[in-house]
Amino acid sequence: MRALKSYNPSAYESLLKTNPLTWSRAFFRIGSCCNDNLNNLSESFNRTIRNARRKPLLDMLEDIRRQCMVRNEKRFVIAYRLKSRFTKRAHMEIEKMIDGAAVCDRWMARHNRIEVRVGLDDSFSVDMNDRTCGCRKWQMTGIPCIHAASVIIGNRQKVEDFVSDWYTTYMWKQTYYDGIMPVQGKMLWPIVNRVGVLPPPWRRGNPGRPKNHDRRKGIYESATASTSSNTELSRMYRVMTCLNC
Repeated sequence: MRALKSYNPSAYESLLKTNPLTWSRAFFRIGSCCNDNLNNLSESFNRTIRNARRKPLLDMLEDIRRQCMVRNEKRFVIAYRLKSRFTKRAHMEIEKMIDGAAVCDRWMARHNRIEVRVGLDDSFSVDMNDRTCGCRKWQMTGIPCIHAASVIIGNRQKVEDFVSDWYTTYMWKQTYYDGIMPVQGKMLWPIVNRVGVLPPPWRRGNPGRPKNHDRRKGIYESATASTSSNTELSRMYRVMTCLNC
């Protein structure tokens, strides 16, 4: 932030208005067992409902409900067939931490605390009683970091025994156990004394090519951010002329 302030004070002031506590990992709330700070979930959701957004209101909501209902059932089937103790992604992270523990040096201290060093300068304090580490990754994700994994392996214990229960297959099954229930058709809906949903008034459309139903880009998003071609010229700032001109 100091480097940004010296480079561009205006960008520094505008960035402070976005509440840095919400996007800086240093201020994340511990205990949530989640280290994700991206919006990939919302991007995937917007892409999934792209066709549904072209439909009228009730049809759109019904289409989204069915998609969520089917997705929950598929997730439960995957979780039910899994025979391992943890999910596949959790197992990959655990193995990654175990491999990284091989390059750590540790020194014991009082009250079940250990100092762990990685490299020449990076040292962290690991408290096995509170299950915390100075790097805060263990508290944030619920999976022991490489420093904690080094201590656990040094004590001849299993790293899996110190992983949060939220990553177990049992919890995965419980998450999708109920899901979304089917809904009767419109003909079987209860009749209420209210005016039904009326269609929008007809109007002549604007001339030219009709717009699609893509998500609107934000003010800080580029209209050409989705293109991966380096040779295609953007239409931004291009002067458009007709054939006669």
